[in-house]
Amino acid sequence: MRPPMGMGDRGRGGPHRGPGGPDRGPARTLSELSVTVWLTPENATFYIKNDFLHIKTETYEGRAHLCREFPFELEWEFISVMNEEQAEVGIIKSVSLFEGAGEELLRTELRRRYYAPVIDKILGVKERYGFSYWRVHTAEGNVNFTLHDTYRSIIRASHNRVVLLDVNGNRFEIPDVQALDRKSYKKIELYL
Repeated sequence: MRPPMGMGDRGRGGPHRGPGGPDRGPARTLSELSVTVWLTPENATFYIKNDFLHIKTETYEGRAHLCREFPFELEWEFISVMNEEQAEVGIIKSVSLFEGAGEELLRTELRRRYYAPVIDKILGVKERYGFSYWRVHTAEGNVNFTLHDTYRSIIRASHNRVVLLDVNGNRFEIPDVQALDRKSYKKIELYL
């Protein structure tokens, strides 16, 4: 029989449970949380199961969610691998460490997660009430999207590379603003 919970135990799952309840395991100490696990081919294997990326390590096997630590500067380095509860399993210093099939799995997943159509022409920009409405041309065809607070939604990822984040969380990329045609450049120049 389970002992009654005291006032101090309410909402915490009882005295012998972790912060997430009985299925989450014991609470981890600060020193355990601050340890960085570097994932390499020697201690981690990536594979596809049911069309999703999975990882197998000594301590975890299951779905793997990849997150770039430096999404604009380092596309293929310092990749955080998260489990289904969004807890970090470890960090990959560089996807090139996983030569062959493992590297291709990681690159494919990162391209899918960070998909950003490349803008090659800006057809029009209109501003109204703090929003800007963009008509652009990409390899996939013409696209319309909206930016809120335009100056903050356009990020200079490098000297010439620009990333635009729309109101729905979609990303669009201009690899080199200097390579745009003159009319397109004039439409974005004000915001750079």
